[in-house]
Amino acid sequence: MKGIKNITVNYNNNESETITKGLVIDFSDSEDVNVRYSMCNINGEDLQLIVTSVVMLAQQLGLLNEG
Repeated sequence: MKGIKNITVNYNNNESETITKGLVIDFSDSEDVNVRYSMCNINGEDLQLIVTSVVMLAQQLGLLNEG
């Protein structure tokens, strides 16, 4: 398996940023949704933090119907 060294983000103002630890989620807009996760230097504890923070964000944005 290939390891990801870093992730480069290219902004629309032509600036870029290199991330050495993070997660990219890529998915298609077609009927058959395909989701691909690319992780860079992420361990189990990091993944737990990512999942928790995404759920918290969804709650704050009112995206989860809780009752």
